[in-house]
Amino acid sequence: MSASAARRRKQLAAKKAALTTTTLDPITTQLNTLLTCPATETVDEATAYEALQLAQSQLRKSVKAGEYVKATVTYGYDIAMVLLDGNGKASVGSQLMTMMIQALVETHTVCDEAWIGRMGRLHVAYST
Repeated sequence: MSASAARRRKQLAAKKAALTTTTLDPITTQLNTLLTCPATETVDEATAYEALQLAQSQLRKSVKAGEYVKATVTYGYDIAMVLLDGNGKASVGSQLMTMMIQALVETHTVCDEAWIGRMGRLHVAYST
């Protein structure tokens, strides 16, 4: 086997290994970085808006990929709770909640006890 063929085979094996590992995509990593701040601080409005844009992008991407739970719970509910409860950002939180509700309707998600509880917690976080 030639050196170039061996090198190419090694590159393909490395690429395959990289694809099989569970890594977060760069958008999710950036979103997590934006929303991570010390407990004594809150996220500023510009950072919250950037996090909103990233969460909306990931939510749409997950819906299109058929990952409905990831879209609605992870990128909809969880991020909205971080924005509302931890940081008091009702303006961006409400925009994300609206998009989450649209995704729930679009994906025909069943209204079960878990979602009723989540909506109650969102209401309390939004009201306070």
